[in-house]
Amino acid sequence: MTSAVDTSVRHSTVNREEKLLTTFFVLYKTARILEDNNAALHNQVNAFLDAMHMIPEDGDITIKAVRDRYFVNNRLVRFDDRGQSGAAGVVAEWHQLGVGGVTFATDISNADIRSFVRFMASEKPNASNIDALISQFKSLGLPSVTLLSLNEVAGPEQSTLSEEDRKRFRQMARTTFFQAMNVVQEAVIGATYDKEINIGKTKRVVQSLIDHITQDESSLIELTSIKNFDDYTFAHSTNVCIYSLTLGVRLGLDRARLSQLGFTALFHDIGKVKLPTDLIRKPDAFDENDWIQMQRHPLMGAKTILRNQKLDPHTARAARGAFEHHINSDFTGYPSLRHNKRPTNLFSRIISVVDTFDALTAGRVYHKKAIPPDVVISKMRYQMKAKFDPFLLKIFNEIVGVYPAGTMVLLATEEIGLVLTNNESNMARPYVKIVGNRDGLLAEPIWCDLSTAENVDRKILRGIDPARYGLDIKAFVLAD
Repeated sequence: MTSAVDTSVRHSTVNREEKLLTTFFVLYKTARILEDNNAALHNQVNAFLDAMHMIPEDGDITIKAVRDRYFVNNRLVRFDDRGQSGAAGVVAEWHQLGVGGVTFATDISNADIRSFVRFMASEKPNASNIDALISQFKSLGLPSVTLLSLNEVAGPEQSTLSEEDRKRFRQMARTTFFQAMNVVQEAVIGATYDKEINIGKTKRVVQSLIDHITQDESSLIELTSIKNFDDYTFAHSTNVCIYSLTLGVRLGLDRARLSQLGFTALFHDIGKVKLPTDLIRKPDAFDENDWIQMQRHPLMGAKTILRNQKLDPHTARAARGAFEHHINSDFTGYPSLRHNKRPTNLFSRIISVVDTFDALTAGRVYHKKAIPPDVVISKMRYQMKAKFDPFLLKIFNEIVGVYPAGTMVLLATEEIGLVLTNNESNMARPYVKIVGNRDGLLAEPIWCDLSTAENVDRKILRGIDPARYGLDIKAFVLAD
């Protein structure tokens, strides 16, 4: 499992990044009210420099704010921007000016820090734009500080992809998706006979998933909407891996951690191979005895992983993820922990969120009737909020959007659309595939971005149940 040293390092790094953000925004506010020669201002500058030097990085340090999320060197930081720092107000002004962040050289001086915050604190929203601001800033002669525009920190929007690029990414996504399913299938069959998991092959497919998510997460998220595979067990593990990696990327985990997270997610349910097949495939609701058996799978999963693999960081984290992924934030769930109730591992908390979402939207093992994705998200946010890490649930909600992938919707134009991709610029108007209208199904589905001017009349009225209309989501997703 994760060592005490490993956990300590992770938490200390997070605390350092939180401290860096807090000292920076407190300094920013202090510069507005104190003169340049004030001792309190100098002390605050020194506190910020000390916080910079505590970040375990070589090279420049970047602080940026993207859609109410705060990053230090591309790592998402859990940060209260409405507390002592008052960051929310500062960032709101930045955005009006067109500023998205700032990069500091590690050898920046106390005087340069004071010059920077004094300049920025004097700028008023709407009094300048980003181009004029950068021009003025350059005249200060501070090469150790670089202003970043909103466009630079936000990255390219999905809508800028050409249709050719979109099709290419989607084809690559399908190849990687089915490769991952095959890896899970091989591992599950092997675990049935206590054979080792092919670590090399698994790591390679996880790396492919990471590469694809960092380039174009939407084309993989589309595939998670398919719930009617012949053997859902393998698809479910692949879905959980994709969702977990996407969340990990949003959290700013480095590649080594993403690799471990993906490996953990792929095998979170491997303990189910030790359960009776007729229990897993039971078409009826579970009785009390069924639940007692089912609740054994986390412990059996941890034992299976540890017994069949040599002990290394991937194995240790996978065993812990298998053991903990049904333990809730309030310590309900299973296995029941009578002693040593320590907070669950970050990977386990991530998997808990995405595993619940995928299981409820599929309507397989735990709930025999599938629940629409948007309803599941609503339940998780309000009815089950004590079960999940609220920060992780918020980020996951941003990933899947108001209408998660797989949601069939009725438009104001009397058309039926399948939501395949979230639109972060306007979550109420995602990218959809129009599959039918009042006259029936279309011979050629239409892909459209509901946020564009030409689709303004295509407002989503409500979600609909595809089974009620005899619609096969899998066929629509894989059609092109």
